[in-house]
Amino acid sequence: MAKQNQSIEDHFEAIELAIAALDAGDLPLEDSLSRYESGLKAVRLARGLLDKYAARLEELRGDGESPAGA
Repeated sequence: MAKQNQSIEDHFEAIELAIAALDAGDLPLEDSLSRYESGLKAVRLARGLLDKYAARLEELRGDGESPAGA
């Protein structure tokens, strides 16, 4: 389901779908575990992208230098 080249929005959508399915409470245990695992994988992939974007922003700000007066 989760591919490495998906956008962060795709990962957020996968997380939301997993949460909705789990919140419904009508899945068998095995399916619930599978949904939980896929949601957790999407969380990890989204976190990786967020970390990558944060590093990029730091680079654009000037190699991690603090703004003047901070």
